[in-house]
Amino acid sequence: MTGQMGDFARRLSGAFFALALLVTALPGTSWTAPIDPSLAAGDYALVQVAHGTAGAVAAKATAAGATDVAALDTLDVVTARLSTNALRALQSDSRVSYLASDAVVMAAGRRERYERSNGRPSPGVSVVDADQAWGHATGRGIAVALMDTGIAEHPDLQGSVIARMDFVNDGATLLDPSGHGTFVAGLIAAHGETFKGVAPDAKLISLRVLDQNGMGTMRSVLAAFDWLLQNRTTMRIKVLNLSFGAPQRSSYHRELLAGVVESAWFAGITVVAAAGNDGPAAGTVSMPGADPFVITVGSFADQGTAALNDDRESPFSSRGPTRDGFAKPDVLAPGEHIVSLRVPGTALDLDEVASGRSRETTGDLPAGPYAKLTGTSASTAMAAGAAAVVLEEHRYSPTQVKGALIASGRHIVGTRTPGLDVDDALTVRPARVNAGLLPSRVLLRLLAASGNVFGPGITWDGISWEGISWESVSWEGVAWEAVSWEGVTWDGVTWDSVTWELR
Repeated sequence: MTGQMGDFARRLSGAFFALALLVTALPGTSWTAPIDPSLAAGDYALVQVAHGTAGAVAAKATAAGATDVAALDTLDVVTARLSTNALRALQSDSRVSYLASDAVVMAAGRRERYERSNGRPSPGVSVVDADQAWGHATGRGIAVALMDTGIAEHPDLQGSVIARMDFVNDGATLLDPSGHGTFVAGLIAAHGETFKGVAPDAKLISLRVLDQNGMGTMRSVLAAFDWLLQNRTTMRIKVLNLSFGAPQRSSYHRELLAGVVESAWFAGITVVAAAGNDGPAAGTVSMPGADPFVITVGSFADQGTAALNDDRESPFSSRGPTRDGFAKPDVLAPGEHIVSLRVPGTALDLDEVASGRSRETTGDLPAGPYAKLTGTSASTAMAAGAAAVVLEEHRYSPTQVKGALIASGRHIVGTRTPGLDVDDALTVRPARVNAGLLPSRVLLRLLAASGNVFGPGITWDGISWEGISWESVSWEGVAWEAVSWEGVTWDGVTWDSVTWELR
């Protein structure tokens, strides 16, 4: 149920961050923009441009024969399918700082279809005591954003979805052609008579970044984060549910996704990310769940009962430590044989039965408004709902929400990772978490280039995240040619004097 992004991390990290080619041309010399070695004529490209020049560069690309051209002005990026002439023209344009091959985002879950009806379903919200919490808070007034395959209309979500944004733009006629996003949404905020999510009164924002086959592109993810930062205040978005991931290939200080999710985290959005489904081996937690700041969620098996003594961490649930040595996941939630909302006729709903039997006449296949799935995406959705419930009751920072979920967690046999307990999270004193962590260097360099942090006279212990104008921060808005990756003397920073996450 969590997405996997093949080799995008290697390519994107190398393309945008690790290369030392981001330098301005010397006077009197012709400019040749650095180019991703995997990019060729005919490919779809992400073209990083100087601030304010996206429209002009897009026009030049179109004139040179590029197709599917889009100027993302707020992102300072142009996307296009490049012809040979367009590739040559853009590479020699001094306004272009880098040309990268767009990365593929691929959804891969425990199963490609809804589960058959055999096996005992999870009791769901009662296992995490969400129903016990509803006497105090139900997520009312909190908006949860989902980056997924979309959210379909469903009776149990009537009135819940207050905004839908499509960053895939594939011409899909269904709001959720996959069914996965709606399934996740139901676990967060469904409010039917017979089925409820963890935060039944929370509102939902659908940020569609994956297509009906669970595939997408990195440009869609970046554009969604850009929209999120721009609209988080007006839409009252306080929680972000992420159901995609990628293998962590380097320190979070060099991972694009780490910097991206931290921008949302420090902007006041509680980011809840799936650990991944690559366990039980150590070191398998995916990015961005491997980022130390965010709330990373793994799965436990409740054996289909509300009893506590039979719960065990799911074998498939990814485990830490991360490449940076951090223990992950932070919390476990039910993730096996989870019941949630079914969308008939979507990709998850189609079962390739060799005999050609009809689903509606086959008792062991899902029918009606509900279905079952297994994976850490389901676990993540429950934790995202829990965050919404906590935030209705308390004006917590994302760090305090994380501390509350960890401090209230109950013991799961065989693991030190606590199990989610929504009711106790409302009353417990948040644990001290994230203390002493260093923000991603990717994020700090983005902010430096945006003029938010590294201005004259600003000391490290004087940084105020609330003082940052996040609406002006764009993940594709950095004028990379003006950034020297060696320009910040990290060794000169007295990190011990910085208290990043004690609010």
